[in-house]
Amino acid sequence: MNKKLSLYGILIGIVGLILSHTYRPYIYSHNLFDFHIADVIGSIVCVPSSVLFFLGMSPKYSVKKYTIYSTIIFIIYELFGLMNIHGTFDIYDIIAIIISAFCFYFIYTCLNKKLH
Repeated sequence: MNKKLSLYGILIGIVGLILSHTYRPYIYSHNLFDFHIADVIGSIVCVPSSVLFFLGMSPKYSVKKYTIYSTIIFIIYELFGLMNIHGTFDIYDIIAIIISAFCFYFIYTCLNKKLH
């Protein structure tokens, strides 16, 4: 168990929550266009935070597998919005989840190669 990776995952999640409660209201109240970033903050941080958290808790799977599994789970969760199971469905959230997963995996593998 790598507690440092789990802590990084938790910290990324906390930053996402803070931004959702500060940045999003600021953008909305000032009627600014930020390319939907305020709308998808949670979707941007969900994959990196969950992958790091679960990788730190159990290195049973590779980063690639955790990234794929997390991406699929969060997309399915977003699709529940179509069935009114939770919130609202937003295609920008699905796009953000996919982009976030690719960026996270690319950055993680590049950093991992440099450190080893």
